[in-house]
Amino acid sequence: MKMLKRLILFVVALFAYLILREMLNFYVLAYTANPYLGYLVLAILVSVLIYFVIIPLYRISRLSGDPGPVRKKRKEAELMEMRLQRRMNNNYFKEVGFILPASGSTLERYELSTNELSKACEEIRRKYIVHLFYSSAVSQYGFIDAILIFSANVNMVKEIFTLYTGRATGRDLWQIMKQIYYSVAIGGSEGVEFAVEELISKLGSDTLKSIPFFDKVMVSIAGGFTNAVLLSRISLITENYCKMTYIESTRDLSPDPVQILDSTRAIVDEPIRYIKKQLNDIARQKVIDFSRYAINPTRTVIEKALDKFTSQSDEESEETLSVKRSIAVGLNPLRYFSFRRKSKARK
Repeated sequence: MKMLKRLILFVVALFAYLILREMLNFYVLAYTANPYLGYLVLAILVSVLIYFVIIPLYRISRLSGDPGPVRKKRKEAELMEMRLQRRMNNNYFKEVGFILPASGSTLERYELSTNELSKACEEIRRKYIVHLFYSSAVSQYGFIDAILIFSANVNMVKEIFTLYTGRATGRDLWQIMKQIYYSVAIGGSEGVEFAVEELISKLGSDTLKSIPFFDKVMVSIAGGFTNAVLLSRISLITENYCKMTYIESTRDLSPDPVQILDSTRAIVDEPIRYIKKQLNDIARQKVIDFSRYAINPTRTVIEKALDKFTSQSDEESEETLSVKRSIAVGLNPLRYFSFRRKSKARK
């Protein structure tokens, strides 16, 4: 247990070091131009860090505890009963009007309620994977990437635990954090490597390679796709912890690489298809206005693909607005707040 705690502390310290290093780079550049500008930039960066990382971590710590899967088969039925009791007051069930059946075996009732929660969990997974895919694809700074990845992981885990009522505590929380560390540090290397190879095979045609800025777009999209695969892995680990009732070891929480890829592909295949169509349109153009792609070609390609291949209406759909918000956050995290105000005004 002490070794595991030291490992987690090392991971947290490493993340903190990487984020702080990027923050200091921004601060030094601004301070060199003007000391007061440096102080302003530092204050903004600290505010972003607190809002996107510190506050979500605090909210997770305030959630009520919930025991994870047992390692003794005889205790499995007891765990199911306890979780079913908790689900009687589940906020999501109240919102959708789902009522737990009073009849049937404990296993049947548990599976029925778990299946209902899994549908909502899939929506949570989709929301965060799409957000991270777009925002990290257009992001051009390491500090913003680190904030986006860490914030997406923390907030997604919080939502999944809240959905299933509660959070992991004690020894089991350390085990989940270890699994998340493995997925981030090692990356389920076989899954990520295959995912990137598949992406290259989809987009890497000779026609598209004729586009001068194709390599830059490809690297950005591959980075966003890789982050989406890793986030999908973490979401499945977290969901398995919340719904599984018996495991022989923590390895049972880790999903199969094929399942991770299938889950990610089901979510990001459509955006990648739109991007490929837009790149094909650019490749067919006799004259390309390079000034529009000079600063951030990935952003321009994605925005054009959205305008051209998604359904247009008098009022933009919530999904399109969400994608535009993700792109804005990837370019500048402070834009997130303006989108929040617009969203609240619509309501």
